[in-house]
Amino acid sequence: MKRSIAGIAGIVAIATLISKLFGLLRSTCVAAVFGVGPVADAYNYAYIIPGFLLVLLGGINGPLHSTLVSILAKREKSTAAPLVETITTLTSCILLLVTVGLIVFADFFTNLIAPGLEPQVRNLAARQLQIMAPIALLSGFIGIGFGTLNAAQHYWLPSISPMLSSVTVIIGLGFLALKQRTLANTPDSFLLGGLVLAGGTLAGAVLQWLVQSIVQWREGMG
Repeated sequence: MKRSIAGIAGIVAIATLISKLFGLLRSTCVAAVFGVGPVADAYNYAYIIPGFLLVLLGGINGPLHSTLVSILAKREKSTAAPLVETITTLTSCILLLVTVGLIVFADFFTNLIAPGLEPQVRNLAARQLQIMAPIALLSGFIGIGFGTLNAAQHYWLPSISPMLSSVTVIIGLGFLALKQRTLANTPDSFLLGGLVLAGGTLAGAVLQWLVQSIVQWREGMG
């Protein structure tokens, strides 16, 4: 049974609002733990490229989402899976190269995005970018899953799943706070905090993809 346009809009709006609220909570937690300093600064710079790709390719009305919704809406479910698998394979080949490039040339991209950074912040940002580089590949998977699930009349999960990235970062910060109640201003503490932020962000993207993939598989659409 197809939902009304108003019903779909309501589902997407509520899910998006919840996701944004968790994003606000994540920012509050990051500020509470790190304040203004090299860890938060490095993370903000390191996340520019992965975040851009995640919004562009993995978000609503992105090229993958829009293409799949328009194509799959005209097809039977039995013929959707092979098409989705083909698109996934082609997208993976391209984005895998992008991921490898971000890992290998992390220093170059960091200097390109934020020239003139202090060495400590620059080095930490480069490490964080290397950790979050797989988000480039995952953004393609997420965008494909987003479009596929929307075509199958699933709107709640794709719209609220970005919340998972905020949840994993918040959980990581919680463990970090338990381990180190007060972060000392040492290079080791900066590195640990940076790894927690980057690792939590990557874990959230992985979880978002896995959750979508399970529903996608159950629907028999790739």
